Amino acid sequence: MSVDTHANPHHEHPDVVGSRNRLGVILLIVADVAFALSMVFTFFYLKAQNVNEMWLPAATEENPAITPVSSSGAWRITAIAAVGLIAHFMALRNVRSGNQSGLKTFGLMAFIASLFATVLQIQQFGTVPFTFYSGAYASCWYLFAVMNTVHLLLTAFISLGNWNRSRLGLYKADHWHVDIVNVWWVWMVVSSLLGAFSLSFA
Repeated sequence: MSVDTHANPHHEHPDVVGSRNRLGVILLIVADVAFALSMVFTFFYLKAQNVNEMWLPAATEENPAITPVSSSGAWRITAIAAVGLIAHFMALRNVRSGNQSGLKTFGLMAFIASLFATVLQIQQFGTVPFTFYSGAYASCWYLFAVMNTVHLLLTAFISLGNWNRSRLGLYKADHWHVDIVNVWWVWMVVSSLLGAFSLSFA
């Protein structure tokens, strides 16, 4: 006796699964947005209060004065992330039109951009002339940098998986995974932009 697996009443349509997973990612991003905005608020609040002159501590016998670093590095990383977002959006457009080759090409470009931005962000940790405990500004700088590093690492990992799945032809039937990753890409770039914007006012 044969069994028709397509008649399984518990089998859900890929669009239904994709919609549910999209909602999960959006809820995750909402929580992350709250965290990122609280960091922006904390940055400007501590800067305005400058309790005991600890925003940028003056020089002491043991330590030199703490001075803010240029925000150009943060803006450069954000610009590279934006290039990756554009590449991923082009990959999404291609898969929506059935162009698997374009999906793979632009997906690979998005992954490379996320990897490049991640490397640049990690390199910044070794270039700043202070530690996490060198005052309120330094602590905020590290918080923004760590958040951006985590976001970029996640983006690179997800983009690699996305490209590999496209290489294997798994998005020929449906492409809701690509849609979900695009939502994450948008938020990652926005969060990086928030960090670069805040650090410009040190």
